[in-house]
Amino acid sequence: MKTKDRRERVLRELTEQRRVTIDGLAAELDVSTMTIRRDLKKLADEDIVTLVQGGAVYNEGSAYLPALSAREKQMRKEKSAIAEYCASRISEGSAVYLDNGSTTVEIADALLKKQNIAVLSHSLPVLNILSHAKNIQLIAVSGIYEPRAKGFFGDLAQRMIRDFRIDVAFLGVTAVDAEDGVMSAVFYEQALKKTLIERARKTILALDHTKIGGSSFLHVCDLKDVDGIVTDKLADAEFLKKAARLGIEVVQV
Repeated sequence: MKTKDRRERVLRELTEQRRVTIDGLAAELDVSTMTIRRDLKKLADEDIVTLVQGGAVYNEGSAYLPALSAREKQMRKEKSAIAEYCASRISEGSAVYLDNGSTTVEIADALLKKQNIAVLSHSLPVLNILSHAKNIQLIAVSGIYEPRAKGFFGDLAQRMIRDFRIDVAFLGVTAVDAEDGVMSAVFYEQALKKTLIERARKTILALDHTKIGGSSFLHVCDLKDVDGIVTDKLADAEFLKKAARLGIEVVQV
């Protein structure tokens, strides 16, 4: 089994079981305990797990946000489909904002085929991807760099966003719920997202089904304050019905 495939199996076991043992994983995957130790150490470095005696425990909780590098590895197929749809809805001449997050990174990649649009972002991965686009006007939003989120935040970023009128903003979120609305795990993300919602003519939540019905530390906005949701086929049907009743455009891809 390739290293990438094995580590995805280890991560799947952790998300399902919440706690794993080194001996158990080694036996199940038919590899050495040293190999499993390296895999778990890699996940610990990305803040996905906490190492304990003989194994590891999956990190979770309202104030917990995995590093972006870890989130980019999850739900890749779903995020790619969401991104392709979002990019397909962008017309020539549009001013687009890409929030930080693993799904918006995928949207940036899908936008490389577009021409004559302006893209603003505070996400370093998004800016790196679109720096290669010849026919896109790319505007970097500056601020204080946060390594875990790989983006620029703070008052400087928020003041810069307020100078623009944005046609559509694609938001990444930690969690969303019909009652609790859109949520974030950290203050610096919460404040910037609120500013984006104020300045964008249209705000779209681009998220895979695992974010729906979850909970996080900070309230960003009520669900009715967003204009659209693009998600995958496994999204909770009851949540999507409630969103549609609020007048939100709901798309599953």
